[in-house]
Amino acid sequence: MNYIQNVKFSYHKDDEKVMKFISFQKHNSTEILQRVERYIEESDCPEMGLDISSLNIFDASRVMLVSSALHYSKYPEGKLRCKVQSKGIENLIGGFSTKNLEIL
Repeated sequence: MNYIQNVKFSYHKDDEKVMKFISFQKHNSTEILQRVERYIEESDCPEMGLDISSLNIFDASRVMLVSSALHYSKYPEGKLRCKVQSKGIENLIGGFSTKNLEIL
């Protein structure tokens, strides 16, 4: 449980509510995925946010797709919201089934 205590969060406010996002100071998508997987396993997070705006479009796509699958396997009715650098990423991942994923 020490890991969860050391997670850094940022906040995003939209018209509906304030959402807490996990922030990453790393630019290595493999390390980020390991942290996300661990967080999903150890936390109660049916609604989860990731701030991956520091990643390039390819690494961000990888993190979003794998995280979406991990999150969906635990929370089929859940929602994963991702802050990204560019909305253009939607064109890259548009062909994948990601009904639990929302891109901000």
